[in-house]
Amino acid sequence: MPRSSSVLTVRAVQRALNILTSLGEEDLRLVDLAARLKLHKATVTRLLGTLAQADMVSRDEQDRYTLGPGIILLAGRLLGRYRTLADLLHEPLRRVWETTRETVTIHVRVGLERLCIEELESPEAITYRAGVGNRVPIHSGSAGKVLLAFLPDGERAAVLRQLRLVPVTERTITSSSRLIQELDKVRRAGYAVSAGERIVGAAAVSVPVLDPDGRVVAAVSILGPESRLTPEALKRYAALLKTEIRPLPMVIPDSPLVHERKG
Repeated sequence: MPRSSSVLTVRAVQRALNILTSLGEEDLRLVDLAARLKLHKATVTRLLGTLAQADMVSRDEQDRYTLGPGIILLAGRLLGRYRTLADLLHEPLRRVWETTRETVTIHVRVGLERLCIEELESPEAITYRAGVGNRVPIHSGSAGKVLLAFLPDGERAAVLRQLRLVPVTERTITSSSRLIQELDKVRRAGYAVSAGERIVGAAAVSVPVLDPDGRVVAAVSILGPESRLTPEALKRYAALLKTEIRPLPMVIPDSPLVHERKG
């Protein structure tokens, strides 16, 4: 029985996305791209042709395919929002980094995950980092708990209904009732802490970044090894963050990506 046109269309979209993801990692020749995706060269050529028409990919003088300028145009609004947010927080972030000498990050919520959009790495020999552009499940770690805890009640309930509490480490919270209790505690305290919930051996403390309307738009965190970020140190750093991270002077427009997934 022939496949329906809708099934073929969805498959083509998925393959096109796989091409963009692969080219986001490195520039590739046609033969290498086809091998990586396990597709026939003719299929990849057709998809590349369509993507090239929309300026999503381009080909250099060495016949390697690269991401095209259309990607920048497509992501411009989102990148602008994140850049504005990072710029507004630059000075307090720098002061926290200089005071603690630990890694300092900014995370935002993207659906059911959190995304690192800015990071000042610790100068210490032993340290941990989140990695700008990295996305992890929102229920793991202090930044995610802050982003969930300070959502309006209805929105938080909607997000929690969709979460799959998959463990990232042995310490990740995987119980819905325990997570709700933890979020209530975070909202009362004004900050969240974690130890080994996302990275074994790492600890962190996070506070919310609020806009003038009181909406949570980001989380600022201090991240480091548990040997330095002891419970006492986390408490001190929580006070530091609450002093330095003030409500934003302007509303950051919503990103089309920063919403809970439907269904």
